[in-house]
Amino acid sequence: LNMPIHSELAPNPRGVALIIVPWNLPIQLTLNPLIDALAAGNVCILKPSEKCDNTTSLLTDLLTGGKYLDPRAVQVVNGGAEQATELLK
Repeated sequence: LNMPIHSELAPNPRGVALIIVPWNLPIQLTLNPLIDALAAGNVCILKPSEKCDNTTSLLTDLLTGGKYLDPRAVQVVNGGAEQATELLK
């Protein structure tokens, strides 16, 4: 018995996605969830690790400069554990 099946993927934006990035694999663990969240229609706040200074400054410049992404869609918060704790409140 063969029944025709139809599947559909409908992204439903949930609002704001907070992405807290660890120190290991900072580029991959930033961009993979960022692309997924933006593709679903969400706004993103990124909190990169404070232990990766060069990578953090590069990602901040590229993502918030307005050249590649809309600065209203992605915000980067730099800092340590205090800033991460404040973002989680």
